[in-house]
Parts: sequence; C-alpha cells; structure tokens
Amino acid sequence: MTPERRSFPREVGSLPAVFDFIDEFFDRAAIGGEHRVPVHFAVEELFTNLIKYGGGREEILVELRREPGRLAVSLTDLGGQPFDIRSAPDARVDLGPRERTPGGLGIHILKRMVDGIDYEYVDGRSTTTIFKKLG
Repeated sequence: MTPERRSFPREVGSLPAVFDFIDEFFDRAAIGGEHRVPVHFAVEELFTNLIKYGGGREEILVELRREPGRLAVSLTDLGGQPFDIRSAPDARVDLGPRERTPGGLGIHILKRMVDGIDYEYVDGRSTTTIFKKLG
C-alpha cells in the first residue's frame, strides 16, 4: 500500500482532523480497530509535544505506511529542534504523585503502547516514527 501523507496546522485544534486522517487510513488499509487507541494516543502525545516544544513554525507532516506485519506512523516537524524521545528518561511511576517530578508521563506511556520508535534529524527536519505490530 502506498504511504499517505498530510500536513496539519501546528495547533491542538488540528487533532480531530489528524484522527480522521488516521481512521480513514485504517479503513482503507483494513487495519483492525484494536490498534486505533494506542495509535491515537501516541500521535496525540507526539503532535502536542511538537506544538509545545518543537520550535518549528510550519505545519506538521503526518505519514502513515502499512508495512509487512506492522503500521508505521511518522510525524515530521519542519524547522523544529532535535528531540529524540527514545532518550527521554522513564517517568518515576514507582513514586507517589507528590514525590514525582512533573512531566514525561505521556512519553513514558507512549513507549509502552507501541512496538518500536525511530528518530531522525536531517536538515532541520525532526522525524519521529512509531511502529505498531498488526495481526
């Protein structure tokens, strides 16, 4: 199946259109509904982090690819700052809420909901790709 790409304005209000894009792809690619919640969660976390911390000003590019046995979802921040979420420390979920340092819980959960993460920063383009096994 050919990858599908679409750019979205860098604003939280774009998330419903991003989810519609994902859902339409799921339907065309015959991907089971059980994968929607983890993919939606991961994309929402990545998209909102790019808005808050990415530093870019251009739209965010979302690409969906069905590969043998898995789904690949890439978010590219054009002109953004490099940030590899794989290097983000795990949240201290072993501590009580009052002992924890705020932040990082979304990435912590994202890492456990997907089956792989790649990252690339080239010529001002910061791309994070998540993988979800299908089947």
